[in-house]
Amino acid sequence: MGKKAVIFDMDGVIFDTERVYLEIWKSVFEKYGYKMTKELYITVMGTGRKNVIKTFLENFGDDLPIEKMYEEKDNQLFYIIENQGIPLKKGVKELFSMLKEKNYKIALATSAKRDRVEKQIKDKWLKESFDAIVCGDDVEKGKPSPDIFLKAAKEIDVEAKDCFVVEDSPAGIKAAFSGGMKGIHVEDLKVADEDILKYCQKSFKDLQEVKKYLSHK
Repeated sequence: MGKKAVIFDMDGVIFDTERVYLEIWKSVFEKYGYKMTKELYITVMGTGRKNVIKTFLENFGDDLPIEKMYEEKDNQLFYIIENQGIPLKKGVKELFSMLKEKNYKIALATSAKRDRVEKQIKDKWLKESFDAIVCGDDVEKGKPSPDIFLKAAKEIDVEAKDCFVVEDSPAGIKAAFSGGMKGIHVEDLKVADEDILKYCQKSFKDLQEVKKYLSHK
C-alpha cells in the first residue's frame, strides 16, 4: 500500500483565525468609511493577498486605499498574534496524534506568508507535527489553483490521489479537487453550500468528525 497524507489549510482549520480576521477587516473598513460584510469576506477566504486586493477593488472601486488598509490589518493581526495568540481549533491535537499513529504524512499548505506562519505556529509540538510547510509565498498562483497542494504533496513524496486535504474555504476545496486530491470540508465561517459539496468528498462540522472519518481510511 502506498503512502497516505493529509494536507491542512491553516486559517479556519487549525487556528480559529477567520473570525479574528473578519472582525479586524470590519473595523479597518469602518475607519475608512466603508462596510465589510461576512458574505464578501467568505468569497476571498484563503485565496491570498493578490486576489483579496483585486476583489476588494472590484467591489469598492479603485479609490479604496487598500494598501494602507492592508498595512493596518496586518499590524492589528500581528498585535493579536504576539499578545493574545490565536486559539487552536478544538480537536487538532487528537486528530494529529491519530494520524501519526496511522503513519499518515502531515503537511501544511496555507495562503499566508511565511513570516506570519512562523509567528503563528509557536507550539513546538505543532511545528514538529508537519512533514512539510508550504506558504503563499512559495507558489506563483494561489487557491483555487491547486499549485500549493501539489507542491506540498511533492515535498512529502505522496501522490496527489493519496492525499486528503482539510479545508474550510470554497477556494481551497476547489483547489484540492483540481489537484486530483480528496477534499474534506470543515465548517468555520462557511457552511457547506452546493458548490462546496460538488467539489469535496465529505463536509463535517468540526475536526472531531474529521478524526472519526479518517480513522477508518
